[in-house]
This record gives sequence, structure tokens and C-alpha cells, in this order.
Amino acid sequence: MQPRYSRRVMVECSAMFAGESVVAEGRVLDLSLPGCLLESREKMSAGEYVKLRLFLPDDQAPLQVPLAAVRWVQGVRIGLEFIRTSEREQRRLDRFVRRRLELIGESSCRQNAVIRAMRS
Repeated sequence: MQPRYSRRVMVECSAMFAGESVVAEGRVLDLSLPGCLLESREKMSAGEYVKLRLFLPDDQAPLQVPLAAVRWVQGVRIGLEFIRTSEREQRRLDRFVRRRLELIGESSCRQNAVIRAMRS
């Protein structure tokens, strides 16, 4: 197993995707720079390619991924790798993930401070 080269962040947002024989909706459960974990009742197979629209909770237009590959499927969970995105969308995705990681870090620091205070 190869180590991840980008951290994943938990997120819950809607997604629409379309492939050769499918147009469907799903829910994104986590996100990273190179891909996402999608939950959908639509039957997909590893090796398929889709276009993807992510409705991120950042009050902007949907993030467009013109080409994503289905890397694995487990029940209703689908692992997608983003193959092609525009530079603009890649920067937006990078900012979104970084902000989420910063929020996680801040929250973790606060929790640790509260735990230390409670032990004193």
C-alpha cells in the first residue's frame, strides 16, 4: 500500500456525476487534492471515468472536475481520483482543503488546552 501524498478532510456535500452510461447524484464524504470518497447508490466499476460536479460548502459555484477515474468500489462507496481539473479549480480545491486542515488543527489545539486545564 502506498502512503497518501495529500491529507483527506471530512466534508459532506452533494455531487453530480456523469459517465458513459450514467448520470447520477451522490454525497462526498471526504476530499483531498487528488480525489474524494463518494457515496452513491449508482452501480459503478473500477476503471470507469466520470465528469464530476462538487457542491462544496463554500458558497461558490460547483467545483468542476472534467475527468475523474473510479479507482475502487465497496458497496455504495466509490473512491475517485481527479485526473483533470483546471488550474483555477485546482487552486480552489487546494484552498478549501487547507482551510479545513487549519480548522481541524485549531480545534485540536483548543481541545488539548481544555483537557490540560481539566487535569490541573
